[in-house]
Amino acid sequence: MRSKVEFVRGSHVYLRPLEREDLTERYLGWLNDPEVTRYMETGIFPSTRQDLEAFYQGIMGSKDQVVLAVLENKSDQHIGNVKLGPIHWVHRRTTFGILIGDKDFWGKGLGEEATRLTVEYGFRRLNLRRIDLGVFADHESAVRCYEKVGFKIEGRLRQDLFCDGEYKDRLWMGLLRSEYVPAKPEKRE
Repeated sequence: MRSKVEFVRGSHVYLRPLEREDLTERYLGWLNDPEVTRYMETGIFPSTRQDLEAFYQGIMGSKDQVVLAVLENKSDQHIGNVKLGPIHWVHRRTTFGILIGDKDFWGKGLGEEATRLTVEYGFRRLNLRRIDLGVFADHESAVRCYEKVGFKIEGRLRQDLFCDGEYKDRLWMGLLRSEYVPAKPEKRE
């Protein structure tokens, strides 16, 4: 039975704690799908059930990272995860990561909403001052998504990542709590 605990809910997705029941063959399939992991460091080596279990054990009870499941509102289907971590509590900063593994939900704005919900959680509930992320410079849809949420490009690491047989640039993006503008809530019918 799935937990009904939810951290935050948006118009299209909600975030809740990742649960052992989420460690399914479907989830494992995302991690072994080259199209899903193309712009990730996961996927370089095959992932096994043991890898997934070790990942889960590593995040359980962690005080320096938060991993949440992303679920689509209408179906309650687990479609991906978001992560804040490692969290540096003295400096009040962290790094953001996202995986929308279910390709049926790509291109529908759900990643942007999950990003925004995670950022709001980080700033409002965790009292973070800064959230940053790294992204392939040529992953244009991700860069646009992050810019819509408010992230700014702060630097370029030349030939920092290897993908598709060549070295590619990584953009480093950041967002300060003082710069963040929450989205206006959508009207529900």
